[in-house]
Amino acid sequence: MGGLTFEQWQLLATQKKVERRAKIPKEWRIPRSLVKKWDEAESVIEFPATSGFFTKRELKITGATASDVVKNVAAGKWSAVEVTRAVCKRAAVAQQLVNCLTEICFEDALIRARELDEHFAAGKPLGPLHGLPISLKDQFNIPGLDTTLGYTSRVPSLPAYPSHLVASLLSSGAIIYAKTNIPTTILSGETSNKIFGTTLHPLNRSWTPGGSSGGESALVAFGGSHLGVGTDIGGSIRHPCLLTGLYGLRPSHGRIPMRGVEATMRGQEAVRSVAGPMCRSAADVRLFMASVLSSKPWIRDTQCLPIPWRIEEEHLPPVLCFGFATCDGDAAPTPPHRRAMDLVRKKLTAAGHVCIDFTPVEMPAARDVIDAFFNADGGAEFRSDLSASNEPFPAWLSSPTKRPALTVSETWEAQAERDRVAEDWLDRWNATEIVSSTGRPMDALISPGFHFPAIRHGCAKASNYAAIGAVLDLSTGVFPVTKVCPERDRVDHRDDDWTPMFDGDGEVMENYGGPEEYKDAPVGLQIMGRRLEEEKVTAMMGLISDVVGVDY
Repeated sequence: MGGLTFEQWQLLATQKKVERRAKIPKEWRIPRSLVKKWDEAESVIEFPATSGFFTKRELKITGATASDVVKNVAAGKWSAVEVTRAVCKRAAVAQQLVNCLTEICFEDALIRARELDEHFAAGKPLGPLHGLPISLKDQFNIPGLDTTLGYTSRVPSLPAYPSHLVASLLSSGAIIYAKTNIPTTILSGETSNKIFGTTLHPLNRSWTPGGSSGGESALVAFGGSHLGVGTDIGGSIRHPCLLTGLYGLRPSHGRIPMRGVEATMRGQEAVRSVAGPMCRSAADVRLFMASVLSSKPWIRDTQCLPIPWRIEEEHLPPVLCFGFATCDGDAAPTPPHRRAMDLVRKKLTAAGHVCIDFTPVEMPAARDVIDAFFNADGGAEFRSDLSASNEPFPAWLSSPTKRPALTVSETWEAQAERDRVAEDWLDRWNATEIVSSTGRPMDALISPGFHFPAIRHGCAKASNYAAIGAVLDLSTGVFPVTKVCPERDRVDHRDDDWTPMFDGDGEVMENYGGPEEYKDAPVGLQIMGRRLEEEKVTAMMGLISDVVGVDY
């Protein structure tokens, strides 16, 4: 569908929005009596609880965790139909308030839910996810629904077969009811494209919910999904989860099937995209991972490793050693993240665990490596996909597409640098055995996952903290800790006697501004293990959740 005129691609985008709107049942559309009040509201996070639009039963169901849902459905307390109806209704409201959905299939979801209830009545649950509605990022193929990657040139793009992960979820008893918004190219920290528009943060609609899985984070944070599936190649699960107060996991490549998942940078294998959960608890992370791996995805996906969910790897030593990152190699954490790190460190220490400092000096080099790989073709693919519809380039994309493509030799050099960074990181990680007092190296590294607790639209930036996990393919989780408090997160750099600790402190703190701009924004942290340690990292997130809780 190349060579579209300005009017043609705009018409395609308008038609997609009209189709999406038509799939929201009239009874789930926000009444005019509420529209004006909430259209003017900065935060819409309290709409479900205060608007009177939801019943107490619907609020209880949609406010539960994914783990609670499958337990209640399996116990016969909730039916798949009532869970699905409540979730679809809340997702429909989320769409009207924060623009998070791309494709809607509520009717099909309710048909599926009825079938699952009939199956349950005749015997037992279909699988470990029986009756759980799950939302999916745009990239996942579902027959009958478009997969656009944010390009109008891909409308329509109806796949013939589902992504293998979709098939795995369905075989486990899940219900698919919606796909969620992404940025053009799926490589931006801002979720916006010319087809569906910009997704907003439910806590403050002047903020972005992150990218590229920002549609998922906004939906889950609003309560329109118990568990969503995103993808991560440079932080696209972790950043959105951190910005919206969720739990998330970037598994190592090969644990979760990616066959049939659409992506940009096709054939780029130096840094791999992976799929993972975005949810409300560490238990939900485990539920997703264990359920998917119970279907033995390696039988049908050549990229999947034959590693089931290993329960024995969840058994943690009685005393763990946690490293705490003092910086990202360029700059110290901002005040809210410093406070979150201090809070977690104190509580882990009080619980008998060992906490040590670790300076991740490799992070800037990892960031340079990932930038090289993402721009290896000089932006040729992006230019091709955008020119197919003649839609304008996103402002953030203009610079990368002007870089020269790497030569073969330069690509090899970048790959060699990646391996050097990995070896240096591993050697220094192993060297912590000397100071851990546990007789082994540190078990995990805790750090911010991003410099800022919130980002205004149009201000998204990349992060050293996220790059290292992607480049080294580390099992990496994120979890919420607290929220920004202007009284406790005072801005040091405004004091006359403030002295920067690292070269990048001045720039980071200037961009940070002050805590007043981020009042009540979620503050979360990142936890990194070694490669292929998903079970251990998930268990450690659960331990931290139990020991620290969430200071809201």
